[in-house]
Amino acid sequence: MTWKKEAEKHFKNCKPVEGCGLLYEKGGDEFFWPCKNIASYKDEDVSFTLDPNDFADCEDSGADILAVLHSHVNGSAEPSEADIKNFNVYGYDWYIYSVCDDSWHYLETKE
Repeated sequence: MTWKKEAEKHFKNCKPVEGCGLLYEKGGDEFFWPCKNIASYKDEDVSFTLDPNDFADCEDSGADILAVLHSHVNGSAEPSEADIKNFNVYGYDWYIYSVCDDSWHYLETKE
């Protein structure tokens, strides 16, 4: 199973809230690391906050984190205003998956 398929499965299981996770590289291969969404506001499926313990566990495993991933439960995979703001804070590439559209959007960091 590819990392995208693993992420999609995780995101669908997180409904009705947004799911989140990390894309990481280890040994030349890319993998998905599922994370808990610890955001306090989840009523409208508009926010996510990666559990810092999950982030640390991924790093501690010897993985090289490549990107932050999260889902949009309702609507497209296009980034929201909040996504753009937070994307600039995280400093990693982002992948957004739309559960209802079964589509992906990629945001690449500028070097």
